Amino acid sequence: MPLRVFVAGATGVVGRTLLPRLRQRGHHVTALLRTAGRAQGVPGADEVVVGDVLDLPRLRQVVRHAEPDVVVAQVSGFRGPDYDDALARTSRLWEDGTRNLVAAAAEAGVRRVVAQSMVAAYCPNGHDVLDEDSPLWIDAPGRWGEAVRAVAGMESAVVDRTDLEGVVLRYGSLYGPNTWYAPGGLVHEQVRGSALPLVTDGVGLTSFTHVEDAASAVLEVLTAGETGTYNVVDNEPAECAEWLPAYARMIGGPAPLSLTLDQARAQLDWLTVHRLTEQRGATNFRLRETLGWRPGWPSWREGFATMFGLWPG
Repeated sequence: MPLRVFVAGATGVVGRTLLPRLRQRGHHVTALLRTAGRAQGVPGADEVVVGDVLDLPRLRQVVRHAEPDVVVAQVSGFRGPDYDDALARTSRLWEDGTRNLVAAAAEAGVRRVVAQSMVAAYCPNGHDVLDEDSPLWIDAPGRWGEAVRAVAGMESAVVDRTDLEGVVLRYGSLYGPNTWYAPGGLVHEQVRGSALPLVTDGVGLTSFTHVEDAASAVLEVLTAGETGTYNVVDNEPAECAEWLPAYARMIGGPAPLSLTLDQARAQLDWLTVHRLTEQRGATNFRLRETLGWRPGWPSWREGFATMFGLWPG
């Protein structure tokens, strides 16, 4: 049945893929943009409205006027070359912006809210691959702890409501067009410049999510799935010692440098060391078993190769 869908973050890396797919399924799409200057560049939108998720009074107006059945929050500040700035922007957009979206949706009588989150927020736990019942690392140090607490607050705001259905999709490291892993992106340039090393005695795991799979998961939960959280990741969590050299070869970059853990701690910021040495991967079992979702890109290997034109078809 066609739905009226309100999308915040319509021009982000997931939103750009999601909107045309919503239209293909016959849904009516209202796209929220922060400024009017980009209103002509939103393929897949039936209607474009201007507003800021941090401006609750304006948000109430535009959501009420759109009369959506579902509100989809794909807001993110992960853009540009500075990870610290991106993390701070995203934390505020998720904690305050998504809270505002949920409040505006509830007041407008919206049935369901779908919001994005991240599996990177899980507390590292040995060598386990983590599921949705694993704790978030809310007592992590520094800016990462601030970000995880923002994630936890945002998720609670979505799933703890009793007046609407809240679904949180925890993405892995997003890759595909316009992401940091695409040509010119932050990770791409770090690897080309030998700025992202291997840590020889680290076992950091990364779960990847192609933007097309993130979009397909949103489509899956527009009407299906119980209130709660779902990991949206591929089938193959990868150690940095595995994916990083493979990625470097695919882009024609230099082989990553190797550092000991002590060298890494002396030369790199804490968060980069954490990602390379102790971050854990996640399982998509809940989404697969309860809703039948399958990633179109089950492995980052084929996904990366396709991104760089190295995979047939």
